[in-house]
Amino acid sequence: MMLTRRALGLTALGLAVSATLAACSSKSQNEATEEGKMALIVSDAGEAAAEELSKAVEAFTKETKVEVDVKAVSDVSQELARGITAEPTVDVVVLDPAQLSSYAGSLHAWDKNSPAVKDAHPALLTSVTRKGTINAAPKDVSTLALFINTSLWQAAGLSESDYPTTWEQLGQVAAKLTSGGVVGLTLDASYSRVGAFMVQGGGGLTSADGTQATASSEGSVAGLTEVKNLLSSGSAGWGADLPAGSAADAFGQAQAAMAVESEALVKTLADVYSSISYKVVELPAGSGGKGTLQFPTFYGVVEASKHKADAIKLVEYLTAAERQVTLATAAGTVPASKSAGETWKGKHADQAAFLAGVEYSQAVPSAAGVSDIVATFDNELPGLAGGDPAGILNSAQVNLQAILS
Repeated sequence: MMLTRRALGLTALGLAVSATLAACSSKSQNEATEEGKMALIVSDAGEAAAEELSKAVEAFTKETKVEVDVKAVSDVSQELARGITAEPTVDVVVLDPAQLSSYAGSLHAWDKNSPAVKDAHPALLTSVTRKGTINAAPKDVSTLALFINTSLWQAAGLSESDYPTTWEQLGQVAAKLTSGGVVGLTLDASYSRVGAFMVQGGGGLTSADGTQATASSEGSVAGLTEVKNLLSSGSAGWGADLPAGSAADAFGQAQAAMAVESEALVKTLADVYSSISYKVVELPAGSGGKGTLQFPTFYGVVEASKHKADAIKLVEYLTAAERQVTLATAAGTVPASKSAGETWKGKHADQAAFLAGVEYSQAVPSAAGVSDIVATFDNELPGLAGGDPAGILNSAQVNLQAILS
């Protein structure tokens, strides 16, 4: 069974809610009659996450008597475009970094000491801050880690002490694991995977806060060169070049012994490739130290909302540590707050690498217009084994500077 990137996509990281959530509501005793329900919109995907959000909102309703209409929509951006107006029809929204970049000016600015944000991981607060303002409350996050097929690992004569912690070690074990039609390492040809190596080199397409173009930096070139070396040596392969067609499926079908992937693969392995035995470890450090990518989601409160006070209370309620743990577990993500993360790790020790990566993670650039530059970068990656990393990155640098300046 082949799973497309869409099936494993980052949209799954947004909290999913089914149509049944529309029934999840209660009334504000003072204003519901005149002004109706408070509206919370979320991406429509994921039954387990939907059920847990439904329970959380029902509990909020019972406690506060505030009526909440939870709307599952297929296109959050479209809903925001018509819902954030002088008379908004949206009060709270679960959004991703790109949506945050587009609508930050229309969202409530959070005080750093607010219960909804004060315990959030610093790396997530960096991603949610625009021009010094915290424009949304971090909800949860996914990061990248290294999946290792333990059966293939042992067959190659490797032990736990050989789990790679540096680029050099990664290259060595990838070479040992490459044999008999199995490639040592696989990843997909996209910045959402390759970018982790650029961050490990000390770079990335942009600075951590997304304001400066750093694509042509020494660290970025070092990271992309490391990927080129792995590919050209034959010990790594793009997911699309393997019979399975993607890195996730190649790992699930034992066509690759290691893969750079997110938590989404954990669920896929349980649901589709349950015979695979594996271990998840942190990505190896590069010349610039540890690094990975983050794929967060946030709670945004519409500034012009007629229910703003209740909307803030709802977000503070949903970001309480115990609810973060429950909601992140259902969504297959990591909680946004430090205290919730520690509780989550106690229940998901086998996935601790994803949580560890949050502290040194960097977001995929999301400023307006950057998506086209990332798409162009992605289109050049399939030829990286025989290409020029510096040339690819210099082109991205010029285009990013034009957008970010």
